[in-house]
Amino acid sequence: MPLSRLAPIALLLLVICFFWKLTMTAEFVWFDHPDMVYIEIPRLQFQAREFHAGHFPLWDPSIWAGQSLIGQTQPGPLFPPQLLFLLAPLRDGYLRPEYLNWYWVALHAIAALSCYALCRDWGRSRGASILAGIGFGCGGFLGTVAWVDVAAGVVFLPLIALYLSRALDRPRPWTSAALAGLFLGLSWLCGHHEVPLLMSLAFLTLWTALAWLDRRRWPLAAVSIAVAVLIASAQVLATVEFGRLSKRWVGAAEPVGWNDTIPYTIATIYSMPARGILQTFLPSADRYADCAPFIGLAIVTMALAGFAWGGPRARWLGLLAGVSLLFALGAATPLHGSLYSLIPGLGKARIPVRALALFHFALSVLAAYGMDASLARAEARRGRWLAWGLAGLGAVVLGWAIGGAPFDDRMILSGFLALGLAATLFVRVQPAAFAALWIAAAMVELHGVSTATYSSKYREDQNRFRRLLDENKDIADFLRAQERDGPVRLDVKESEMPMNFGDYHGVDALGGYLAGVPDNILRAETHTERSKTLLAVTHYLAKAPERPEQVPLFQGKSGLKVFRNPEARPRVWSVHEAASVNTESALRERIQVAPIHLHRQTVLLGEAPPLESCDGDEVKLLSRSPNRVRIAANMRCRGMVILGDSFYPGWEARVDGQPTRVWEAYGFLRGAVTPAGKHEVEFRFRPGSVYTGLACFAVGLLLTAGVAALRR
Repeated sequence: MPLSRLAPIALLLLVICFFWKLTMTAEFVWFDHPDMVYIEIPRLQFQAREFHAGHFPLWDPSIWAGQSLIGQTQPGPLFPPQLLFLLAPLRDGYLRPEYLNWYWVALHAIAALSCYALCRDWGRSRGASILAGIGFGCGGFLGTVAWVDVAAGVVFLPLIALYLSRALDRPRPWTSAALAGLFLGLSWLCGHHEVPLLMSLAFLTLWTALAWLDRRRWPLAAVSIAVAVLIASAQVLATVEFGRLSKRWVGAAEPVGWNDTIPYTIATIYSMPARGILQTFLPSADRYADCAPFIGLAIVTMALAGFAWGGPRARWLGLLAGVSLLFALGAATPLHGSLYSLIPGLGKARIPVRALALFHFALSVLAAYGMDASLARAEARRGRWLAWGLAGLGAVVLGWAIGGAPFDDRMILSGFLALGLAATLFVRVQPAAFAALWIAAAMVELHGVSTATYSSKYREDQNRFRRLLDENKDIADFLRAQERDGPVRLDVKESEMPMNFGDYHGVDALGGYLAGVPDNILRAETHTERSKTLLAVTHYLAKAPERPEQVPLFQGKSGLKVFRNPEARPRVWSVHEAASVNTESALRERIQVAPIHLHRQTVLLGEAPPLESCDGDEVKLLSRSPNRVRIAANMRCRGMVILGDSFYPGWEARVDGQPTRVWEAYGFLRGAVTPAGKHEVEFRFRPGSVYTGLACFAVGLLLTAGVAALRR
């Protein structure tokens, strides 16, 4: 087999070996983290369950009385690697932990191989490119970040840089410019906006600077940016729609709206402290916003050498590294605050420390330049200075680790590795052996930090959150069995069941953890008994009843109990009186205070349709899936059929196949005016933001293909 193919295969095997805890055993998991277990894995589980049932869910009925899945952003249902992962076989209807482990490793492998491809394209040796791939894919930000959607947003960064650079100095610049935009757009589909937002800012800045220096590049820049915008629209349009309709929890005392300013105190909390600079090459247990700055002495040393000796492209990488580090320091320097104040929307990336993703990318590629430069200058005086500096640092680190408190084995290991790496610079070593030694050293020191948080199922002090995924399946089975008598909607006591139970187990739930919730649901005051009645909350999950009249039905092995709400009403009903109010306070008065019969009358904010007064309707739920609900209605006279699920733009209604308006009944539910007689009422979720975004995505793909074909 040619060496050109062996090297990337070797890198892939190294990544698999680096994550041996996940790939070669069934003992460890990477996701024993509250946010992963409470939020992320339940979202993935919901999507996997629906995909295997033959549905592509645009709507998630299992949380907050139903929410837009793509609009939430974080589920990331359009991200290509995640789509493939969710098609993997389930075990008893649930995601398999070993597949979750392999998906995590696959993301890191994609990142490592992409970085290798970039370095090879930029003329780096195979050994140096493997070192860069290990640094970027296994260390630093990607190696330690806890959120799978955040990690997914970084993996295409090297490919963006690869094709952007090709657009400047290769025979097919138009194709390369389009592909750079394509991979940036795909990054926006990952499920989180912060790192793609920072990458986009760097992308725009670089294209603007390059086009300013040479105006002939403006058309290339326009094509590249247009493709990125079109591809990203598949996610971004739905995100913007959801964001404008919602309040978002950002860490402040109160949630903020789309047009509200996120207080800078939040960015201060999530800034990397100055000691994080030292922790770039000195191992530490510290995490900042669930990621560590550590990328190791081997990478940092070679990155410094690359910046010093690597030439013009290395200077650009050094600039990216420096600006990204200053940005990650957040409130500690004026840079972040100035950009926060001047660039609209940048405040929505509220965690400055996530700029470490760009910083570590730049360091990893610089390390490839440094390794090649070190081999070329093995006898140079500057190489000796690097060796003496590394040896001195190793001695200081060893002295500090041994003499200081607490005694940190990882620090001692770094000291010994520094001395060993210095020896390779003093002694004449063959290039292949030199590269192998530095790659091995990088893997050893990164392994102690990147995999340190992986939990073993055999340790009582670990796997605390992971265990929740295996508990309460007996309760879920019981609740699903209750669906034979009608739809179940569960109210969960979050202090006793903190995870998104509904998403994970396939049961409709009243609440749950989300980054943001639409205003109409917050306005509904879902904690009140009146709102719970309208939302057809049938059961309560806790260790003890919330109210004396709740009837115990089932106790799970975990000790949690299912209680029946005796006043629970059907999910669908009809009304023949619709009142109009003009203010939210008046709406609240009519629903929460005024003694109206909630299942005979509805209240609407603004216009109300004319209805006829009568009794004796028969309304029954025929079928329901995430994107579609069918209702049979035998109406004695003209009235409104109401579905106790949340109202959201994109829901369409049909009566006997004929389109009709969806009314926002009670200010947060769906209603459709239905004439007298027997009818079938159908609600379908067809969000314009999603379909427009997917159309833009298709145009972006066609534009990329067209540019490639026309410019061949």
